[in-house]
Amino acid sequence: MKIRVGIIGSGWSANALAWAFNAVRFSVREEKFPKIELVRAMSRTARKVEAFAREYGFKEWTTSETDFFKGDLDLIAISTPNNTHALYSIKAMESGADIIIEKPFTVSLSEAKDVVSRAEKLGRKGAICLVSRLIPASVIARDMISRGELGEIREFRAVIAHAKHAYEDTPFEWRMSKQVAGGGVFADLGVHALDLAESITSRRIKRILGRTYTVIVERKDPVTRQIVKVDTEDVGFALFEYENGAPGMVEASKLSPGFEEQMRVEIHGSRGGVRFTLTEPHTVYLFKRETQRIEKIVKGFEEIYPWLNWPAPKSFEGWVYSYLVLVKNFVDNIAGLNESPYPNLKDGLRSQELLSSFYESAASGKPIEAIL
Repeated sequence: MKIRVGIIGSGWSANALAWAFNAVRFSVREEKFPKIELVRAMSRTARKVEAFAREYGFKEWTTSETDFFKGDLDLIAISTPNNTHALYSIKAMESGADIIIEKPFTVSLSEAKDVVSRAEKLGRKGAICLVSRLIPASVIARDMISRGELGEIREFRAVIAHAKHAYEDTPFEWRMSKQVAGGGVFADLGVHALDLAESITSRRIKRILGRTYTVIVERKDPVTRQIVKVDTEDVGFALFEYENGAPGMVEASKLSPGFEEQMRVEIHGSRGGVRFTLTEPHTVYLFKRETQRIEKIVKGFEEIYPWLNWPAPKSFEGWVYSYLVLVKNFVDNIAGLNESPYPNLKDGLRSQELLSSFYESAASGKPIEAIL
């Protein structure tokens, strides 16, 4: 069996997905796993998309939607500015393809609902790149909680941060426009932590209070050389409550020099707690009340996902492997091999519900009852 793949975009996450499509071809030890054929790439800039396609081995490249959506692709990955996610998702599904969409799902809850509704009518499947739930540490923590090792969940805490917008001389880009991005650091990074708050604990958020801060309010547009206003947040804080009344907190920042890719998650319960970080995606620290000790649990991707030929045992480097896991598990599903878990369109819809509630709260200054 062959899966013909196309990709829209040529930025960072498009590179991660293109790498994953290549790597999965020699990383899976299952004989029935389909052959991945990289057919076509599309982006706005001809020079950039050609370089991208050549680097990752796509046979064709184009800047034309007409030339891209020919109806001959089985799977289309969408890694473009956020306000195009819904448009390209629907076009891809109408052309007969299943889809992988970079987070955030869309720029609004109504768009997300429309994509899910169209997928159901067209009989298409979709995955959302909420890949933090696929790193070994997230899987280990979720399994511990499901077994009751932490007891009743009492608190969730997460910080996710990097330094992409930390300096005033950083030029304006599309993620600084609410019209294009739908939001700032919470739409880009905080959505991962909100997703983990529910996916790891298997508990739903009931109420959320949001606060956003645009610290650097003006940037220079690198094209026009003009000073333009930034209307998305550099820093955000979410306080929330689970259905059982337990509290949680998520902090997201793009103003954190020295922390180029930081995510720290802590979950505390009546019998103990766990913590892990993105920089150690294979390690969970577990504290148990009965032992009064902190246990370090280390498991690599190859231990969590036994179908991996590569990375070799104890080769832990690179959290981007989670994109490989997403691609593999999604291809399993669309090829009818098995129902491997992946963040699907309904998971994406839930993440959009939480984002919408967060931004509504930040605008009103009042807590919002999250949709359950």
